[in-house]
Amino acid sequence: MNDGDLLINVENVTLRFGGVVSLRDVSLAMRRGEILAVIGPNGAGKTSLFNSITGVYQPQEGTITFASNRAPLLSVIGKKTHRIAQAGVSRTFQASRLFSALTVFENVKIGAEDHGGIGLAGSLVKGPRTRKGERASDRVAAELLNFVDLYHEANTIASQLSYGARRRLEIARALATGPEVILLDEPAAGTNPSEKLELTSLIRRVRDERGVSVLLIEHDMKLVMALAERIYVLNFGSIIAEGTPEEIRVNPAVIDAYLGTATEETSA
Repeated sequence: MNDGDLLINVENVTLRFGGVVSLRDVSLAMRRGEILAVIGPNGAGKTSLFNSITGVYQPQEGTITFASNRAPLLSVIGKKTHRIAQAGVSRTFQASRLFSALTVFENVKIGAEDHGGIGLAGSLVKGPRTRKGERASDRVAAELLNFVDLYHEANTIASQLSYGARRRLEIARALATGPEVILLDEPAAGTNPSEKLELTSLIRRVRDERGVSVLLIEHDMKLVMALAERIYVLNFGSIIAEGTPEEIRVNPAVIDAYLGTATEETSA
């Protein structure tokens, strides 16, 4: 891999909480323009890795860099979450972070306004710059709701959406910040089979049509194998395998640690 291909580079990262090691000497390299997945059992350290990449957690050892097209190479560790987001990193969460009492349109518009620098003070003082920014955020919100097939629900209160629709709304709101990479933390959790198919298609379109790289945590192996071009496997905070879906599917260490268990549970 050429250095110019690197978008996110995690090198020898260790994250501790007191005497508990959540990540142990983890290294991961993400290419620009790819769909990359991180899998592993519950408690393997997947969300801790996401939180380290986005500045929520500060690892004690190692380095994490993000090669934004809009700014110099960013060393992530020690940076505030908003600084990392401004550089072009966006994410969704396992648990919904939607504004449940606001409409679908308002949820996406808030993301666009934050990216446009309007902020709360600007929204209260309706000067010319604010009005221009609001028109721009309205256009972005409408475009993204069309993209995720939710424009017909624009005036619906977010809490009234189906679970699958909420997941699509979360992706639209994350895209409203204009990211270069989006981190999806179990986007298919709680969805039914038809919603999973819709999400699979949408995530692929995020990369193919909007040019946004995708880093994905997901337990649904059918979805992972259908989407990911490469997969890293975490177990007890350490990387135990990396490769294509075909390579991961037949890797003995992965089968023992994760896929074998998942298969047994499915057949039980």
